[in-house]
Amino acid sequence: LIRNLDCIRFPTMSFGFKLVYLNFRGRAELIRYIFAQAGQKYDDCRIAPEKWPEFRSTTPLGIVPILEMDGGAVFSGNANIAAYLAEKYGLSGDTAERRAEAGSVVEAMEESWQRLSDFFWEQDKGKKEHLLTMLMSSHLPLTLTKLEKICAANDNLDGWIVGSKVSYADFAVSVFLAALCGHQPDVLDKFPLLAKLKHAVESLPRIKTWLEERPKTAF
Repeated sequence: LIRNLDCIRFPTMSFGFKLVYLNFRGRAELIRYIFAQAGQKYDDCRIAPEKWPEFRSTTPLGIVPILEMDGGAVFSGNANIAAYLAEKYGLSGDTAERRAEAGSVVEAMEESWQRLSDFFWEQDKGKKEHLLTMLMSSHLPLTLTKLEKICAANDNLDGWIVGSKVSYADFAVSVFLAALCGHQPDVLDKFPLLAKLKHAVESLPRIKTWLEERPKTAF
């Protein structure tokens, strides 16, 4: 259930889970992928970006995404929420080592999202150009190269980045790559294994359905 928050309030919970984030795909799309793959319905509560400064003071820790659950539990932070849900729905890895490997990939994607976020929200034109230059010339090539090597080392026929079955680490990478491809369609030309991973995730029936039905947003 998609809810657009037009005032500073949390709407009534319908499905036992309430996800609160800006009206973007952004980093919280990882959480939406997990819910989609698990077949779990939830309230998808979206804040208009211009409302965020006002809304922020009402949040538990001043950050989004936020996950609220029946019973009153409230969690904050993308990687934290994703790890909790991945464990709950069997998407975190089969062993402690696999879970740690998956978590490491997710943390790397969080770092990349932060770089994108810094660029997106920067208002100073000169600083914005500098952040974009550093992102495109340094951070992204290094990150994509390392992720490609991890995929190669895993040597999984289905293309997953950790272990032998899909995990939330694959979702984290795929979501970030989709954001990049939306702005630079040829960004994966030199990274065939990452392109394969993205395609594999987006071909999962429940993920494919979500991609077809989700709200259309610019970012």
